[in-house]
Amino acid sequence: MKSILVEVRKQTLTLMVAALGFVAALVWKDAISAWLKPLYESSEGAVGLTIAALVVTVVVVIVTIVLTKVLGSKDEKEGL
Repeated sequence: MKSILVEVRKQTLTLMVAALGFVAALVWKDAISAWLKPLYESSEGAVGLTIAALVVTVVVVIVTIVLTKVLGSKDEKEGL
């Protein structure tokens, strides 16, 4: 019985942290949209949004690669 309670607490914590991450992502979405608005505001609707999506995608890929190298697990850094 105790192991079930421990697992429930562990999963609850995981879900709460995920929910907070989701809220942060929504706020970042609005902030990034505000920064990119000049990029797609003057272009045609779909074209401008596509350009903004491509810019964001490239930035996210670069940031992901850098973060993976900097914050990667010990096993990844040792080449295991």
